[in-house]
Amino acid sequence: MNWRVEWKLRARMVLATVALALVAAAFAGVLFGVFSYLAAFLASGGYFPPSLAEAVGAAAAVVFVAGIVAVEWVFGDTLVLRHVAVRGTTPERFPDLHRIVSRTAQQADLPVPTVSVIETAAPHAFTVGYTQAGATMVVSTGLLDALDENELAAVVAHELAHVKNRDVAVMMALSLPTVIAHTIMGWAERDEEAERSKEPIAAPITSNESVSGIVGVFVFPVAWLFWAVGRVLLSLLSRYREVAADRGAVAITGSPATLASALSTLDGTSVSLPSEDVRSSASVAAFSIVPFEAAETDDGPVMLGPEGDRTPYLYNATKPIRAFVARVLRTHPDTDERIERLRALQRAIR
Repeated sequence: MNWRVEWKLRARMVLATVALALVAAAFAGVLFGVFSYLAAFLASGGYFPPSLAEAVGAAAAVVFVAGIVAVEWVFGDTLVLRHVAVRGTTPERFPDLHRIVSRTAQQADLPVPTVSVIETAAPHAFTVGYTQAGATMVVSTGLLDALDENELAAVVAHELAHVKNRDVAVMMALSLPTVIAHTIMGWAERDEEAERSKEPIAAPITSNESVSGIVGVFVFPVAWLFWAVGRVLLSLLSRYREVAADRGAVAITGSPATLASALSTLDGTSVSLPSEDVRSSASVAAFSIVPFEAAETDDGPVMLGPEGDRTPYLYNATKPIRAFVARVLRTHPDTDERIERLRALQRAIR
C-alpha cells in the first residue's frame, strides 16, 4: 500500500533525535567530570600518574556511554517491558488475535510482529522495537475482552501505523534517559538504605566514604534532571505520533468510525499504571494507545506522613504548578479530540 510519513511527524522525530543527542553529550560531560574527579583521587593515592587523570576520565565516560547505547540497542525491548508482566503467546492460545495481527500486517505491508499478552484487566496496547522486523506488539487480556473483532483490528492497525512511521524506534531511544535515570536513582536509593541499616560506629570518615558522599550529592540531582528532560522529550513526540497513527490506522482499515469506537471503549474503561513506580512506568505509558497514567481528581488529597494525613491546603496551593507540569508531561492528546477527528473524517468519507 502507498504510505507517506507525515512531514510534521518526521520533523518532530528529527528534532527529538537532535535533542536526544544534546542530552547524551551533556550526560557524557557530567560523566567526564565525575570520572575525572575519581581518577584524580586515585592518582593522588599513587595508583597511576596524575597526568593521566583526565585521559582516564574521558575514556571511562566514552566507554560508559557506548556501553549504555549498546545495551539499549540489544536489550531495549526488555528495558522498556521489564516494568510490566509481559508474557509471550502462541497462535493456539489466542488464535483470533494472531489472525487479526497477521492479516492487518499484510494489509500494511509489514512483517508480522511478535505478539505478547499482559494478564491484566486494564486495556493496554503498545508496540516496541527498533526495527520493523523486530517489533513486539503487546496487548492485555482486558483489551481483548473489551473490544469486538473489528475494534481490535483497528487498534492493531493503529499500533502497526507506529511501526510503519518508524516513530517506535525514536520513542525507544527517547525512553533511554528516563530508564537510565530511574536505574541510577534505584542504585543510589539502595545504597542509601544500606547505609541507614548499618549500626552507628564511632569511627572517622574514610576517604572512600568521602568520595562516595561527594559523588552521591551529584547523583540524585543529575538523575532527576535527565529523567525530567527525557519525560519532556517523550511527551513532545508522543502526543503528535498518536494523531499520526490514528490517520495511519484509517489508511490501513478504511474505517475511521471503528477506531473511534475502539478509543471510546478504551477511554471509558478503568485503567491503571503497570508499575507502582511512576518514574519507571511513565516511559511505558508513552507507548500506549490511550493514556494510562493515574489521573488526579479535583478532590484528591496529598497524602503525607505514615498515617496518610490529608493536607488540603498544600494540595490547593500547589495545584496550578501540578496542572502546568501535567500539561507539559502529557504523553497523549485528549482522547475526546481524537475521537472527534476520526468522526469528522468518517463524515467526510461518506
